[in-house]
Amino acid sequence: MDDQHRRRRVGTIERIRALDSSLKSRALRVRSRLWAIVQATIAAGGSYWVATHLFGHEQAFFAPIASIIILGLAGGAGRLRRAVEMSIGCSAGVAIGDVIIAQIGPGSWQITVAVGASLLAASFISKSPLVTNQIAIGSILISTIMPPGTAAGYERPVDAIIGGVVAILVFAIIPASPLSNGRQEVTTILSIASSVLHDVAVALPKSDYQALDSALKAVRGTQGNINALLDAAKTARENTTLSPLLWGSRRRVRSLERMLGPVDNMIRNSRVLARRGLVLCEDGDQVSKEQIALIEELSDIAQTLADLYEKHSDLSEAQEIPEIVRRLRRLGARAGEGVADRRVLSAVALLAQTRSIIVDMLQVCGMRRESAVAVLAPTSRTPAYPPEVWDED
Repeated sequence: MDDQHRRRRVGTIERIRALDSSLKSRALRVRSRLWAIVQATIAAGGSYWVATHLFGHEQAFFAPIASIIILGLAGGAGRLRRAVEMSIGCSAGVAIGDVIIAQIGPGSWQITVAVGASLLAASFISKSPLVTNQIAIGSILISTIMPPGTAAGYERPVDAIIGGVVAILVFAIIPASPLSNGRQEVTTILSIASSVLHDVAVALPKSDYQALDSALKAVRGTQGNINALLDAAKTARENTTLSPLLWGSRRRVRSLERMLGPVDNMIRNSRVLARRGLVLCEDGDQVSKEQIALIEELSDIAQTLADLYEKHSDLSEAQEIPEIVRRLRRLGARAGEGVADRRVLSAVALLAQTRSIIVDMLQVCGMRRESAVAVLAPTSRTPAYPPEVWDED
């Protein structure tokens, strides 16, 4: 492991936290949303033009609103679902509001009755929060600025459909990159795992339980990154489904989806490893130098993978993944039960987590679980997946 990789790993968690509140972070956030902003602005203007010029709606304010909601600046999958839910909610809200307000008239207590009845009906019609909100909003609009029976009230569901259709068309014609967010989340998670593993490897020989406690707290905060990765994968799949221009990226999206489980397992196993290391230090026990070396090597490999996915280059992956797999194979062959050196249970548990992380990283590199497990030095007389015989050359 060279000094450059070591410097990049040390303090990764602190750098990530500091970045969240920095000017650079704000600029990166703007850049990451720039294409979504372009889509939303075009869809908003286009849907309003269609509703006013082609359909003759004088108060077509809801067409651009629907476009913005359906596209969603925060991203996420489910645009088609949101479009359908928006139309259902608008239609039901106008209908319910029109019926109720026509009977009891407008006013403060009438709005209370209309909204209450609308929410009850919405709970029966659908469990979607978007449908519920739109039904309630429809009743409020009929109660206030769109009296029962006016054309504006009945134009609202049509405007919602117009906004939805235009939003989907804009998304299909000028799609965003389906993989950029997903690869960035993979890079972040791998970097965090690398930092945590490095901290564990450094803290164990010194019995520095405070450093291990800090690493454990850091890795416990990664669930948001995992959720963001899951959302990015769902969005990428929807992108390649809706836009013909992205159909050629479907194979790469499937590759990203295949990584979800192994990346999630790797960060979870890193968390368990840090917790077991903390217990070991608190008990005043030690592990062998070979165990420390295995964890440190895993940390370096995780950072190498993070650097690789940050490049966004298929060519780089094709060139570097085989070497990473060879390193993991050598690591798996070294991670036999003798490494624990008949020490305490925590040392054995630490070794078990190390072996699990090796398997996870091999799966991130594209290997099937059965083949990844077979890389490990056997710890059973009857292993489910016998060790493979491979030639480093």
